[in-house]
Amino acid sequence: MEITTSWHEKGRLEGISKILIKQSQKRFGALPPDILEKIKELSVEQLDLLAERLLEVASLDELRQAVNSMN
Repeated sequence: MEITTSWHEKGRLEGISKILIKQSQKRFGALPPDILEKIKELSVEQLDLLAERLLEVASLDELRQAVNSMN
């Protein structure tokens, strides 16, 4: 049962990360590698917070600040 839950959680993380990356790229163009890697390292809770903050972010620099503030 724990293995199934672990795989499910990993899939959820990857899914949320992919959506946030796509939304960010649609808004700001290609994302620098540092931002991409940091988004992929965030927890589900951090990704949820970033999803909310993404609505308020106005530039690539603000996105970088938002992602960096999650750690």
